[in-house]
Amino acid sequence: MPIKRIRTHLQSDFFKSLTVLLSGTLIAQAIGYAIAPILTRLYNTAEMGELALYMRITGFVAALATLRYELAVPLPKNEGHSYLLYRLSILIGVIVLLICGTILTLFVLSGVLPKFEWWYIVMIVIGSACLILINVGTNWSIRTGTFSLISNQKIYNSFISNGLKWFFAIFSWSYFGLILATVLGYVISSFSFIKNFTKIRGKYKGYVSKRKTYALMKEHKEFPLLNLPHVIVDNGRDMLVATLIFAYFSDSIFGSFSHSYNMLRIPIMLVGVSLSQVFYNQAVAKYNNKEVLKPLFQKTTLILTAISLIPFTVLYLYGEPIFSLVFGSNWGDAGRYSETMSFWLMVNFVISPVSSLPLILGKQKIAFSLGVVSALIQVIPLWVIPELYGNSEEVFVKTLEVISYSQAVWLVFSFFVYYRFVTINDTNLKTAS
Repeated sequence: MPIKRIRTHLQSDFFKSLTVLLSGTLIAQAIGYAIAPILTRLYNTAEMGELALYMRITGFVAALATLRYELAVPLPKNEGHSYLLYRLSILIGVIVLLICGTILTLFVLSGVLPKFEWWYIVMIVIGSACLILINVGTNWSIRTGTFSLISNQKIYNSFISNGLKWFFAIFSWSYFGLILATVLGYVISSFSFIKNFTKIRGKYKGYVSKRKTYALMKEHKEFPLLNLPHVIVDNGRDMLVATLIFAYFSDSIFGSFSHSYNMLRIPIMLVGVSLSQVFYNQAVAKYNNKEVLKPLFQKTTLILTAISLIPFTVLYLYGEPIFSLVFGSNWGDAGRYSETMSFWLMVNFVISPVSSLPLILGKQKIAFSLGVVSALIQVIPLWVIPELYGNSEEVFVKTLEVISYSQAVWLVFSFFVYYRFVTINDTNLKTAS
């Protein structure tokens, strides 16, 4: 019986889709993590901090630009309606990006942002545009089940960006080289989705209608009204965290913090993102077919809990010596920070896929409230504690401890909120039947 059950799981659509996504993700991340010990010896913590800030800015702009309509792409039962949302997301993204680019340019020319150079603005616009295409294209691929497209673009991105970061270090281009390499990786990887979009336009040409598009905008208005503020809070939090660390501490501390945070997110990047995309696809299908969600919820969280125990425990116990050995002696502080943040990021890893449930179940108001509290937990200590106790590195570590353990507790609470959503949904289905 156990063998038969295992065989059934291996032959399921869930496992097949996860395998396709994981293969590309593992290759892409393996390239990145294999070259990371080289890059950390070629670039210092301050330069890495500048790259991290750039990536937070472009991520914020890209998330804002589509008004979050791309998340609605997998939801309609009619694939033609999904295509209209796909098309709408790109159109809105282009308009918003042009407005943002114009405003940033005017700010720089007027001297409001004197530290921003012209090439930095160009990089923000190009990087954000490519991220928009990648985000929208990814959700279309989730809708159509073409997970190989997502997998391939991750490989292209990782190979190009990491290879160029190493190459540009030869010319001592500092953080300009890091940012340029990242942008070129975005550009190349977005070509997969551009090619796919041009290929499918003819197939769905008959569905194009302003009236239908407007109706779909109204039907999914909760995304700009509820999910967009949530994203503004999340990404605004990341921007504020970066700004506060730069302001109260230093670019080197932010570089170490950012590197530590990214390394702790390895399990999320290797497994969590792929599993999240498959979970979203499967959960939407079950919800539309009026099937219960609790078994999928439980299976997903149990898998992630089992995966997370060993790596996060090792980092909690030996983060500092591991980072010093792998990335160089200059990165020992990053390892120290990883010890502090390990439990927080472990819980975050476990609940990352199921956090999409409010989008499916129409619980975005509650999800927004959870996100606001989470943001405040991160931002307030970084503002208050340095004001009271100074800006030494020891103060930063203590601040990070307050944030990490508070975040972990709050995420556990959020997990039970999501579980409650699923329980109510399944109970209502059984009552209706």
